[in-house]
Amino acid sequence: MKGGDVHRFSFVERVVHWVVGVTFVYLLLTGLAFSHPSLFWITSVVGGGPAARVLHPWIGLLYSAGLVAMIALWIRDMGISRDEIAWLKAIRSYATHDKSRVPPVGKYNPGQKLFFWLMGALGVAHFVSGLPLWLPDGILGMGPFHGGTANAMRVAHYLTTIGGGLLLIMHVYLGTLAFPGTARAMLQGTVSEAWAKHHHPLWDADESGRVEQAPETEAVPRP
Repeated sequence: MKGGDVHRFSFVERVVHWVVGVTFVYLLLTGLAFSHPSLFWITSVVGGGPAARVLHPWIGLLYSAGLVAMIALWIRDMGISRDEIAWLKAIRSYATHDKSRVPPVGKYNPGQKLFFWLMGALGVAHFVSGLPLWLPDGILGMGPFHGGTANAMRVAHYLTTIGGGLLLIMHVYLGTLAFPGTARAMLQGTVSEAWAKHHHPLWDADESGRVEQAPETEAVPRP
């Protein structure tokens, strides 16, 4: 079908993606606000200081649950093969849109797969470092978490947040400004067939299914 649309993400996949994305942005903003008194004003745009302190850990749990769902949905497709190492070596050409030097890829390129694993690892680090800060008196027989342990967890939590924030900026940039048409996949669930062939030529779009288009109707001749 020429000029058709191709299914890329299901409704469930898109919901999980946006739950993870929106909750992480909230955690990033409130985390920055808590990191230094000069940044506490940020809480004024996320419901105020008291509300942010109460919601931050609970939103963190929702974020963690979203990550678990994300991993369950996509882990089968996120293995990086030896053949795809060549793509990673050509990452500079990919960034500069020099397609002639970039090996063809399937539904997900190795950069997207690497992003998946990095965000998964940071999510685990967020959870492990954040729980002691939320429950300093201990949980499930572990703890209490005070003094040096709490300080180490706080530093780890901040570092993982900064890392995740940088990855988020890159993710948004690549999906919007750098490669137009990419964000549509997570908004509508589809991409154009031309986009799919250009960016993921080895992806068999028939596995996802092309969007059926209404047949053109012939004009009824006037009597």
